[in-house]
Amino acid sequence: MSTNTLTMNTPERALAALEAAAETFNTATEHLTLATKTVLMLVAGPLLGLAFVIALPIVSVMLTAYYGGKLIAARYALVARYVKNVALFFAAPFIGLAYIIALPFVGFGTLVYVAVKAARK
Repeated sequence: MSTNTLTMNTPERALAALEAAAETFNTATEHLTLATKTVLMLVAGPLLGLAFVIALPIVSVMLTAYYGGKLIAARYALVARYVKNVALFFAAPFIGLAYIIALPFVGFGTLVYVAVKAARK
């Protein structure tokens, strides 16, 4: 079994993009007065917070799916065996129900077959 090293480079890329955006914002606001900056922050702060609150669940689900997919790909045989066992566990009652329903008909068919075969002799 081979081992794969998982790298967490996605958060670092997001952090680098955030730093680049902050640098762009800083250069854009260099020539504004203090009052303009204050008003801009008072307006933009809650909107930025709202954007983060709305994006947090989406980003969390995406990162969970991404790293979960990487883990599944790294340990495919173990995960496949586990999923098969869980699927069989949930399917077992329905398979048993199918046997309970079908076996009386199978038994009756066997009884008719044996009776017809004995009547022909």
